[in-house]
Amino acid sequence: MVSRVLVILDGAAEPVWPWPSTLEEAQMPALDALCDRGLVARVATTPAGLSPGSEVGIPTLLGAAPSGPVDRGRIEAAAAEVDVPPDAGVWRLDLHHADGRRAVTAEAMLLEPDLAGRLPDHDVLHLKGHRFLAVGARRPALRRLAGMSIDIWDDGQELEPVLDRSTVVIAAPGAAAGCGRLLGAEVVTPRGATGDVGSDLRAKTRAALAALRTAETVVVHVGGADEAAHHRDRIGKRAMLEAADADVIRPLARAVADRGGILAVTSDHATCVETGRHHAEPVPLVLAGRGVARSGAVRLHERLLARARVWDAPFAPAEVHAP
Repeated sequence: MVSRVLVILDGAAEPVWPWPSTLEEAQMPALDALCDRGLVARVATTPAGLSPGSEVGIPTLLGAAPSGPVDRGRIEAAAAEVDVPPDAGVWRLDLHHADGRRAVTAEAMLLEPDLAGRLPDHDVLHLKGHRFLAVGARRPALRRLAGMSIDIWDDGQELEPVLDRSTVVIAAPGAAAGCGRLLGAEVVTPRGATGDVGSDLRAKTRAALAALRTAETVVVHVGGADEAAHHRDRIGKRAMLEAADADVIRPLARAVADRGGILAVTSDHATCVETGRHHAEPVPLVLAGRGVARSGAVRLHERLLARARVWDAPFAPAEVHAP
């Protein structure tokens, strides 16, 4: 059995602008070393006609590309291990300022009692940051609260279990954990894993190294770069990418090489740090390890890969051969 490790740097990619992207600016020697000995290309994570986002990109990377919009409420409920009664629905609610900025955690926590009071027929749970979950018989109708807009995610298709416990997803409570559970994978949330810029990345790496002993595929989700990009924080996004390089990619690259396995590093979608918006373009991918022929660019960033080949899955390149 060849061990496979997939590192998802959520929202790491960006559109190609005249100025450098954060991936281009970041000092990531471990990632550069992978590019030097691996295959560098792009991977499509947003099927045609769908909006880019983790609820689409992560299942696509895990081999379960959705055919239509995905029910984000069900994903968040699975991530938070919230039981939804058979006769109830579940919706994710987001709080935004008038200029589009996300509410921060302190603002959301202050407004949680008011939100629950305005939705008396729902069980309301604050997830993190600007995110809430509402469970009830009907879709909430509330659109504003304390001068902020309330964006309610649309209903959509539910993810079906196509994986098994041989795939282990290491993630904070959030989209990656929810997708993993609904798809049938084992999900491990290490203590200190928040999915934000302060997440304990070394705890995720320790969990991944432990999972490598028995799992066929280990998926490590790192969410902080996306969170920083949504707050339009270029310095924070770059710092998160550099931390992921040192604390996740470097030790995992060493462990995978020692086992004769394969390591892929990519993103689930692009998030522009200038606008905070998601983009659907194929994202950079590097694949290195057993059976992978070196090819492509010398670094992993959007400008160098603007014309690179696009694959439909992170482990799909034909240069990868099982023993």
